[in-house]
Amino acid sequence: MSSISIIGLGNMAGALAGRALAGGNAVEIIGRDQAKAKEFAASLGGATAGTASAAPAGDIVILAVPTPARRR
Repeated sequence: MSSISIIGLGNMAGALAGRALAGGNAVEIIGRDQAKAKEFAASLGGATAGTASAAPAGDIVILAVPTPARRR
């Protein structure tokens, strides 16, 4: 079992977190908006919300945020 920090609050973050939780891993969700991160983590059932201003706690860190090219 690993501890995984996922930075992002979108569909990709949710899919990755769901699979990680199903595999028995500890999952930390990090987003710019702390309230949204807590709500998102609670919706996943078993994830925790981290703080964007602190270093990710996971042994593995996954960026699940849009790229600048995708925003255009």
